[in-house]
Amino acid sequence: MSQEGLVETLGSSGDSHSGLRTPEDERRADLATRISRRFEIKNVQEDVFDLINKKAYIGGILLAGLVLFWWVLITEGNDNIALAPSFLFALNFSNVAITVGIFGLLSSAFKSLSREKGQLLPSLASGAMIIVCVFFIFEPLVYGFFTDTLTSSTGIWRTSRLVILFAGVTFCSTFLVEAYLLFWLKTFCEAEGINIIDNGEPVSINDVVAVE
Repeated sequence: MSQEGLVETLGSSGDSHSGLRTPEDERRADLATRISRRFEIKNVQEDVFDLINKKAYIGGILLAGLVLFWWVLITEGNDNIALAPSFLFALNFSNVAITVGIFGLLSSAFKSLSREKGQLLPSLASGAMIIVCVFFIFEPLVYGFFTDTLTSSTGIWRTSRLVILFAGVTFCSTFLVEAYLLFWLKTFCEAEGINIIDNGEPVSINDVVAVE
């Protein structure tokens, strides 16, 4: 590959990290390449810093909103949680909401991380947790419309809150994981002495870190 247009800014040591590279170094470089392409990073100091701030800021807002939502509409939602325990493990509504929140958070995180790292098990776990969440979310509707355990209005009210909770933790997890990936990229580039990844043409970080 032609090195025209390729710019590398060395770290404070003034040495590029271009010696013998181990398989682990290659995997880290490949991961950095995927992250930089995903977020279209060109200048690390300008783009990454701004994106980390933005992603973490929105993630923090969503996290605080979820805490308030939980406090107001789950624990204080004027709902008799003893009614209609779940078919799975006989969980009451409060425990179902906790499970949906945790599984939704982990499922989104596993999916995002697996997408970048190409790992199998996190994707399998993510898919399994999604199925459990969908079951818990729509179970109150079944109770409300097809049994006498809950009224239809209570079933709709429970499902609506679980949908909001699941959507909230999914978005929150996505922003937090993206902030983590960008922070990892920043750390990687600082360790490798890289500032400019792309100077107008698509450039693999494998090529950047190999420049002498």
